[in-house]
Amino acid sequence: MTIGGSGGPPSAPEALAKRPSGLVRLRDRLAPAFAHRDFVRLWRANLGSTMAFWMYGVAEGWLVAVITESPLILGTLAMIRAIPLLVLSPFGGVLADRLSRTRLLIAAQVLMSLAGLSIGLLVAADAIEVWHLAVSAMVIGASFAIILPTRTALVSDLVPRRHVGNAVALTNATQNASSIIGPALAGALIGVIGIAGTFLVQAAGYVWGTLNILTIRGGRRHRGSTGSTFAALREGFSYAFRTRHLAALLLLVLSPALFSMPMIMILPIFVKQNLQAGSLELGLVLSAQGVGAVVGSLVVVAYAGHRRKGPVVMLSAAGFGALIAVLGLTRSPLMAGIVIALAGFFFATYMATNQTMIQLLTPARLRGRVMSIWMLGWGLTPLGLMPISIVAENHGMPVAMVLGGGLSLAVALVIMIWGRVLWTIDADAAIDPSED
Repeated sequence: MTIGGSGGPPSAPEALAKRPSGLVRLRDRLAPAFAHRDFVRLWRANLGSTMAFWMYGVAEGWLVAVITESPLILGTLAMIRAIPLLVLSPFGGVLADRLSRTRLLIAAQVLMSLAGLSIGLLVAADAIEVWHLAVSAMVIGASFAIILPTRTALVSDLVPRRHVGNAVALTNATQNASSIIGPALAGALIGVIGIAGTFLVQAAGYVWGTLNILTIRGGRRHRGSTGSTFAALREGFSYAFRTRHLAALLLLVLSPALFSMPMIMILPIFVKQNLQAGSLELGLVLSAQGVGAVVGSLVVVAYAGHRRKGPVVMLSAAGFGALIAVLGLTRSPLMAGIVIALAGFFFATYMATNQTMIQLLTPARLRGRVMSIWMLGWGLTPLGLMPISIVAENHGMPVAMVLGGGLSLAVALVIMIWGRVLWTIDADAAIDPSED
């Protein structure tokens, strides 16, 4: 017999006290990544920074629409933003594999905040010029070259491997929720406090994100790369493209990045010229995309344990391209909202599944560099935007959207054939956990 009952079974009250609450059980079933405190902090940081990103996009797009009404100017600004992104993103991946990922995020987000703050002050002083937006675009591009591979790689540092898919899906759900709140808030704020005030509010979102990242204590689990910078780059590219399934996932990025997403970036011009609508309708249309994206993200969260992710990522990329083509045929904000909501669903499903597979197929010591290659693909978006903008300028936005969506669908179909290994691969079992 145990004295005092310390070694016996717990009494009913004790057992009841130790039983997790209903909310905890729901969290562990649907969002187990939220059980890890550092990931929750990163999640909160992403909420603020991604909302700020969407607000900046709407404010900048409407500012350009007001002062120039030129899709070519928007395309040029995006091109300028892409130059440092394309040049620096591989080096951002090397930094993410060598240095503290949290410190890199803090530095880059401070730059993003200063860029938005500067534009807001210039607009308030009635001194804004297009070249100011060009300088801001360069700063944002350089910051993104660090933020995207670092933030994506950091997700896997803060949760165990079995929760990576759930963490990626939750991160994407947050980004997509921000794409609802951010554009709607920006559209409303432009009408209430003006474009300048909207830029200042979005800058505060990066401040919130930075404050949350400052509280993260993890994120340095990976073994830093050694040797020269170019040797580290070569190692990352070699690993990424010597295996067909990982190469297929990275090349699939070209479908939305080059041909579909450019249409979203010049959507303010489409709303103003072709739908004959204002800033509020623009915010609502973009928010409809966010609604569809959140639904898509939640579906991925619910089925994060599904092991055959390859077919999902290919079919969702193809669906997104097809719907962008349909969007160009719409003639009312209501129909545009419905179509773009469906497009948002497919895009969110594609993004979450694609990122999850890439992270699961890449060891932690290489993850920053491989994710920088993934981001490099997204850096090509302005390259696709430039010719599409020229088409829009000369033949109209509807023609440009049908063309862009059709080309996006064609690329996805090519990857389905060339990268057919994705139809059967099990990403969860493809890497030895000891390598991670």
